[in-house]
Amino acid sequence: MSAETILQNMLNNTDNKFDKSDGSWTYDVQKAVAIELGEHEVFTEEIIDKINIENLTGEELTRFVFQRTGIKRNVATFATGEVLLTVTAPTSISAGELVAAEDIFYQFINDDVFNVAGQYYVFVRSVQSGEVGNVPAGAINSFPTTLPNISAVTNETAFTNGYPAETDASLRQRYYDKLQRPGKAGNKYHYREWAHEVAGVGKVKVFPRWDGPLTVKVAILDINNELAPPLLISEVYNHIEQERPFGAFVTVVTATELIINLSGDFTLKSGFSWQDVEPLMTAQITKYFKAIAFEEGLTYISHAQVGREILSVPGIEDYANLQLNGSTGNIPIDELEVAVVGTVTNV
Repeated sequence: MSAETILQNMLNNTDNKFDKSDGSWTYDVQKAVAIELGEHEVFTEEIIDKINIENLTGEELTRFVFQRTGIKRNVATFATGEVLLTVTAPTSISAGELVAAEDIFYQFINDDVFNVAGQYYVFVRSVQSGEVGNVPAGAINSFPTTLPNISAVTNETAFTNGYPAETDASLRQRYYDKLQRPGKAGNKYHYREWAHEVAGVGKVKVFPRWDGPLTVKVAILDINNELAPPLLISEVYNHIEQERPFGAFVTVVTATELIINLSGDFTLKSGFSWQDVEPLMTAQITKYFKAIAFEEGLTYISHAQVGREILSVPGIEDYANLQLNGSTGNIPIDELEVAVVGTVTNV
């Protein structure tokens, strides 16, 4: 309620025998009180808003969730991995010295001494946290500053373990999960909580007694709902091993891909070519497949829903004879599979 509204209410409730005109003693006193009450009204509304977790973001959300559940927001991680150095003569490197993939820098984690010429694997970590440090094999190939007697550097495998900080939506969902499906005494929800405590984990499925008594399988996707890389699987396994009840045998896996090839007779809107539309369609269907990945109770990829997604693609007017993997029906999907777009063909 605004100060003006409060003032008018106060004046309306004041006996008319008093002068209530602007500038009168009664008006001025009540105006001062109304201004203060208006400010307190705003403050009170802000407090009420902060009671609702849906209104909280950033650090306020982080504190709210931690104070009530002990759940911590997963922070951004640094991409790490091995690079191969070509050493031409005895030399050494110091922790903090840099190699690079164009303008993305990585620092040596440890001091190392190389007594003879040769090739040596050393560990590096991205200077900047998050996904920026994820690069394909061979991308790390330069030195920001000269390193004596080191002529070349490369990464033989891709760097994939740089993850962004947990989003507000993810943290809020973990809060709801904790309240609505609490993990306790090593139940399936406990294993899901433990998996989500590792930075970079997306959707999780838990299968108790999957291979007999005391066995638990935990299937994970990464934060982008794609297949989890081996390092992330290992990190989740090691974390759960520290938390699990005594006697439980834990297996951590990721999903397997179910390739979905699409074909159809697509009618394009004026001004669009298939070269324009094909990548947009691939992106739209990929987004849909990621949204439904590991969805509870999902047993098939809906032909009709894929069709609806296609109609939402810019440049698509209509379609006919849509086929998924050569079929005009739904495509069965296993509980450990995630759908991935293969080829998209306009016939």
